[in-house]
Amino acid sequence: MSFDLSFETRNGYVVGTVVGRIATPNELLRKIRAVVHKGLDSNVVRFLMNERDLDFRLELHDIIQVADHLERHNVQILGGRSACLCNPDQLERYRACETVYRNRSLSYRVFGSEEAAVTWLMR
Repeated sequence: MSFDLSFETRNGYVVGTVVGRIATPNELLRKIRAVVHKGLDSNVVRFLMNERDLDFRLELHDIIQVADHLERHNVQILGGRSACLCNPDQLERYRACETVYRNRSLSYRVFGSEEAAVTWLMR
């Protein structure tokens, strides 16, 4: 099983709910492409990603590979901002994503509460 992604538009941002498993860089890129296309289609660049029920299996070298791909394709110039609610059992992997993405000028942060995530997202 891979993953399923659904979107819900709220006041000023989009909630993306991801369930299933992401185990390869290509699967992560597929998820990111869907988010980017949703942003372009809806003209909304703020995303609250609910990934609490996602089994995120990528290792650091996979995350770096994906981030390098995004940087080569200038995704950062789209001005997107993503707040992520992650599976607490995989917080370390999500923190690695946060560090790698932020080092490439991608606006991405991991949160434990939806309230804190939305506050950061909408500032």
